[in-house]
Amino acid sequence: MTKDEAKQLADQALQELHSDLKAGRSETLLRYLDAMSRFHSYSWNNSLLILLQMPTASHVAGYRKWLELGRHVRQGEKGIGIMAPMVYRKKSASDEQATGDKDQRRILGFRIVHVFDVSQTEGADLPELSSLRGDVGHLLPSLEERVRNCGIRLVTETLAPGVKGVSRKGEIAISDSLSGAERLAVLAHEVAHEWMHDETQRADLNRTVRETEAEAVAYVVCRSLGIDCSSRSADYIQLYNGTEATLTASLERIQRTAARMIGLLSATSTMPSDESLVA
Repeated sequence: MTKDEAKQLADQALQELHSDLKAGRSETLLRYLDAMSRFHSYSWNNSLLILLQMPTASHVAGYRKWLELGRHVRQGEKGIGIMAPMVYRKKSASDEQATGDKDQRRILGFRIVHVFDVSQTEGADLPELSSLRGDVGHLLPSLEERVRNCGIRLVTETLAPGVKGVSRKGEIAISDSLSGAERLAVLAHEVAHEWMHDETQRADLNRTVRETEAEAVAYVVCRSLGIDCSSRSADYIQLYNGTEATLTASLERIQRTAARMIGLLSATSTMPSDESLVA
C-alpha cells in the first residue's frame, strides 16, 4: 500500500461515515469506536486503516516488536499498512542555547509501515494483552485515584433527578445512586468533559455535540476495559455537525481523550504506539 492509497482508503471511509450519519444511521460509527477501543495507542487515522484492512484485528504490532514479545509473524502473512511519522532529530550548540533543548524533533512527513495482528503470529502466550481488563471493583478505584492525581476533585452527592454526573471544571460530582460499571462509565464521561471541552470548545460546539463526544469517550474506555456498556444509550448520529471536517475533528478528540484515560489505567504498555514503529 502506498501513502496515496492509504489516504484514499481513509477518505472514502470518512465520506461513507459522514453519509451514514447524515442519513440517520450510527452503526458504522459504532464499529469505528470499537476499533478505537482496540487500538487506543494509535492515531484515529491508523485505527481506521487497521479496521478497514482487517476488521477482525485485535492486537497489532510491527514485525520486530512481535519478535521482542516472543512471537513471530507466520510466513506469507500480509501486513496491515499504516502511516508512521518520519522524525528528524537535530542537535547543535546554537540550537541548544536558543531553545534549551538538546534534541529537537520535527516531523517531516509520513511513510507506510506494516503491522501484523496477533492472529498472524505464533509463539509465546501473551497474558499481558488483557492486562487492562478486570473486575469493575478494581478498575473503578484505580481510575478515581488517577483522576485525583490529575488535579480533579471527585465528590459523591445527591444530584437532580436524571442527572448522573456533573463536570464543574476542576471538580466532578457523581450521583450517590450509582455503583459499579455505571459509575465508571459516568466518571469517564465527565472526565472527558474536563479534558475536551474548555471555554473555546464550549463556545464552538453545541451542547449536543459535546455530550455525544463525551459519551463516545466513555463507550471507548469501557469497551477497552472489557466492560459491557451496551445498556448505555447515546445518539451517535449527533456527532454529525454539517461537514466532514467537523466530524473528523470530533473523532480525533475522542481518540486522544480515550487513549489518555486508558493510559491512566496502564502504567506500562506492551503494545507499540505509532511513534515506536519508526525505525
